[in-house]
Amino acid sequence: MTLGLVVKSFGYSFIVEIENKTFKATAKSKKTDYVVGDIVQLQMVNDTQVHILGLQTRNNLIFRSDQNKSKIIASNVTQIIIVIAVKPNFNISFLNSCLISAESQNIHPIIVINKIDLPESISFIEEIEELYVNKLNYQIIKLSALTECNELMPFLITNRNLLIGQSGVGKSTITNKIIPDANARTGAITKSETSGSHTTTNATLYHLNANTDVIDCPGLHEFGLYHLEVDTLASLFPECRDLIDKCKFRNCRHLNEPNCAIVSAVKNKEMSQQRFDFLQRLTQKLQNKQSY
Repeated sequence: MTLGLVVKSFGYSFIVEIENKTFKATAKSKKTDYVVGDIVQLQMVNDTQVHILGLQTRNNLIFRSDQNKSKIIASNVTQIIIVIAVKPNFNISFLNSCLISAESQNIHPIIVINKIDLPESISFIEEIEELYVNKLNYQIIKLSALTECNELMPFLITNRNLLIGQSGVGKSTITNKIIPDANARTGAITKSETSGSHTTTNATLYHLNANTDVIDCPGLHEFGLYHLEVDTLASLFPECRDLIDKCKFRNCRHLNEPNCAIVSAVKNKEMSQQRFDFLQRLTQKLQNKQSY
């Protein structure tokens, strides 16, 4: 059996890598939900084309979902690099969603704050560090991708890294810095500085070296978590894990139940109000089966 690595997805067609050589690939069956990072079983057609026959078991799968549909992003990832910036439009819920997604798949997340050269970034960095580093112990790297990305490089080594972020935060610029031959097209800010436009259309896997990969995916506007289970949601919040068993009711949803340990932690300022609000909003969405 021939095995290959999916390195680019175009919806119904793919680019698959076999021993450092790439082939155009299509699925032989009706199943087409393969994704960058998948190890697939192949049938050779000719020197440039292959058929995908099946899928090897995935270690994990990153995808986003709303009420009506889901979109798979990448598989077999060991690290998620979440790129944020004060401009064009920072959305704290997007950052929280990416972190929860990483927690749900046991993938190590790193937050990259880009555009630190902007004056507005000073207070922005302080706010992010106060909560996500000092209280939640997430790792943060600060850089300006327009100049260099040396700060990021050591953290990528020996990982398959998924580079993810909202449109306009500079993901493709980072990709071009760390992999000069990638030729990832850089998004341009058009109309106004609050209107991000990206030109990257498909997730692509690049090899940094023999043991290190970077997957660059299109800029996103939202990162829905509709596929998560409401019963285990709170356990995906690191600050809630030691509190869950202290609630009065074992099936506490941390909404309006009496003697909720998480609610008490928020009242005592032991948990961020912003993170708690996010937990409650997501809990209500999952309970009501509404789009996230």
